[in-house]
Amino acid sequence: MEQFTIPKTFKAAQLVEYGKDLQIAEIETPQLQDGQLLIKVEAAPVNPSDLQLIAGHYPAGKVLPAVPGIEGSGIVVQLGPNVENVKLGTKVAFTAPSNYGSYAQYAVTTSQNIIPLDDDISFELGASSIVNPVTVLLMLVETQELGAKAIVHTAAGSALGRMLVRYFQDSGIDVINVVRRQEQADLLKQEGAKYVLNQTSETFFQDLNALATQLNATVFFDAIGGSLTGQILTQLPNKSTALVYGLLSGQPISDVTANDLLFKSKTVKGFWLATSVHKYNPFADVNAQKKLNELLKTTLKTEYANQYPLDKIVEGIEYYKVNQTSRKILIRPNQ
Repeated sequence: MEQFTIPKTFKAAQLVEYGKDLQIAEIETPQLQDGQLLIKVEAAPVNPSDLQLIAGHYPAGKVLPAVPGIEGSGIVVQLGPNVENVKLGTKVAFTAPSNYGSYAQYAVTTSQNIIPLDDDISFELGASSIVNPVTVLLMLVETQELGAKAIVHTAAGSALGRMLVRYFQDSGIDVINVVRRQEQADLLKQEGAKYVLNQTSETFFQDLNALATQLNATVFFDAIGGSLTGQILTQLPNKSTALVYGLLSGQPISDVTANDLLFKSKTVKGFWLATSVHKYNPFADVNAQKKLNELLKTTLKTEYANQYPLDKIVEGIEYYKVNQTSRKILIRPNQ
């Protein structure tokens, strides 16, 4: 079995106080607990959920000071006690639910939080395998289980939104994309989106109602929350389901009417990757893993605007905050 030299300390970007810039520090390599793995991190993206975690708005369960970074790619270099079916040297995508996230030279995760990557998938492509691609895969499973032929999606100009357009339309599901700016509509049109509505339009709700009725869009994936959730649900056909997977507005969900819930059989549920349990899940299902690896190179491929070494992570995050509509950025901790 391949062996790796594990350093006593390594460089990490630490979150010391919520809402403050990350600080580069040299931290001790932790002693692995039951079921844990140590990953040498090759690449880690910055996602909107990472920004929310750093701001203190995401339930990450970390005890400060901690290393953020929800996902990444790398090599398994150490196994903790009672780890089975994982080999040292395996190239993986991973999520890091521990205090040792992916914005560091090494991260701690578990065997339940890794997905093996094919040899021909680069660390760059593999770094963004989970938060967006796996969410989109499971969104389609959820949509099919609910029997919907069309869906509504808010914040559709995001990287996830553009993936969703490609994947759902390949699967024969129409998508009504809701955006706030014309540049986002243009990006979606370039991806082949058929239906794009700007929520700032005076006729937005009228247009949405007509289109949702025409396409029978009975599933609504909402990344925004706040009052928009209920306002959009009201425009959808009877027996529609709103699945809230983000809270970009920072506001409590509101404007969901008793009339919709009681007399039109509409439903509001949460949809979060950490708690979304489906049989066809790439973390557990070998066929789903194989399909994900194939799609990462095509339909679910992620492109990056810039890459940054760990020392420049604060600069990278500031860039991403003002350029989220374009492309993600990537952190390279060991370069």
